[in-house]
Amino acid sequence: MAEVEKKSYLLSAEGIDKISQEFSAALTEMEVDRKDVLRLRISLEEILESWLSFLENAPVTFLTGRRMGKQVVEIRIEGREIRSDEGLENLMFSSRLLAQAGLTLVRSYKRGENCLTVNPPARQKMGQMQKLLIAILSAVVLGLLQRVFPSDVQNGIRAVTDPLFTLILNLLRSISSPMIFLAICWGIFNIGDMTVMERIGKIVIVRFIALTFLTGTLTAVGVSWLFRTELAIENTAVGGFSEIYQIVLDIVPSDIISPFLDGNTLQIIFLGAAVGIALLILGDRVSATRAVIEQMNEVVQLLMEAIGGLISVFVFFSLFGLMGSDFDSEITGIVKALIIAFGGCTLISLVFMAVLSVRYKVAFRTLIRKLLPTFLIGITTASSAAAFATNMETCEKELGIPQNLSHFAVPLGQVIFKPAAAFGFSVVCLCMAENYGVAITLPWLVTKVIVVGLLAMAAPPIPGGALTCYTVMFTQLGIPVEAVALAVAINSLIDFVMTANNLTCLQVTAVAVSGRLGMLDVRCLRNKR
Repeated sequence: MAEVEKKSYLLSAEGIDKISQEFSAALTEMEVDRKDVLRLRISLEEILESWLSFLENAPVTFLTGRRMGKQVVEIRIEGREIRSDEGLENLMFSSRLLAQAGLTLVRSYKRGENCLTVNPPARQKMGQMQKLLIAILSAVVLGLLQRVFPSDVQNGIRAVTDPLFTLILNLLRSISSPMIFLAICWGIFNIGDMTVMERIGKIVIVRFIALTFLTGTLTAVGVSWLFRTELAIENTAVGGFSEIYQIVLDIVPSDIISPFLDGNTLQIIFLGAAVGIALLILGDRVSATRAVIEQMNEVVQLLMEAIGGLISVFVFFSLFGLMGSDFDSEITGIVKALIIAFGGCTLISLVFMAVLSVRYKVAFRTLIRKLLPTFLIGITTASSAAAFATNMETCEKELGIPQNLSHFAVPLGQVIFKPAAAFGFSVVCLCMAENYGVAITLPWLVTKVIVVGLLAMAAPPIPGGALTCYTVMFTQLGIPVEAVALAVAINSLIDFVMTANNLTCLQVTAVAVSGRLGMLDVRCLRNKR
């Protein structure tokens, strides 16, 4: 580390305050976004406060500088190693969300010191929405322009662009299986321990999972009539039940390796859940295994972040290829998917809010005002991680959710609770099945509900996190791989709406869970100020 500046403190209440101020000043000097500075500072303060009881008055060294050409901030605290499960059960989720937002806060232990290292993200000159809009507009203009060229020239252009599209698609496929396994496994064992699970986790998780699958089921029932279905075929009931029963039985794999080789999503998720539950039950007895899985998850998420940087390029190539082909029939499917997805996602949020308004006698206008700040961040960034700090503040100060519940439910919910995404995924799958002549039967719809529900929970809460899910969904549902290009184009437009509505549904559900547990401050919720 070159040109390092060091400052020394003691780990105390006063020391934490000074370290926090230095930390904030260092990130601000590095031109990190103000909201990102706030999120990292809150995370740092919670970690240091939780360590205070273990290492009170321990020497602390605060360092700023550069490592391998990148800016870094490091905090070193002398003393015994503080395990990740000592007082930080709920913070693990927020740390993971920060990392997925490009705000890496890494904990480690080396040479007798507990280290907290921050690698601030490079300041983005252009937002994700701007990049996607440029990619879409340029792809449409250039794609239509190429149609005026001779066929030989068009073939030459496609010979360059098609392999590049396939390359990015293969990258998404290769990372999807380990990403899904680790996301499910990590999400379960980082609940902390069985005490937290029994006290709060069970109700929160069951509510999140039930509402996600309920949304997928209602989508299948309420929207499928808009598409060409084959539900009235003779003997469908008996044959359909047999196929559905076999799908359930096939969730349990015959061995550990084949699900990853075959890309069987349902079996991969089953394995991830089984391993996660086992690690949660065994606790400290498998601390080494937990560390390995956490590190593997870091690697996969880093790869996902790198691939996520290619989202706009992927969208460009997919739309460019579409514009250069005979796309009349596809355009109809795209418009149909967009209209249904935009309307449906908005309707889901309104229903959630209406139920909450009636149940707790909260003025609908007051509820909208309180939920709007988080919604606006989601719809402009397509990242629930970017809205994390605002989401937490709203839940605690505006919605009357106690801190101990919000610190568990909000981070967990941003990872696994995505009812709007379940709706959006369902609509895209139905549109692509109709476009490519895939039979939409009762067993197909049931499979879709299961696959979409599980993948909606496994998708990373970052811009473009859903892209890997489409390759998996289409393989499971028998939709041709060429449909991924259209799905990506649709997703690039509805991702912002899905994210914003996911956040709204999460806040409403967190209020409902808080009320169910008898922890809700109803007066704060109804307060119009």
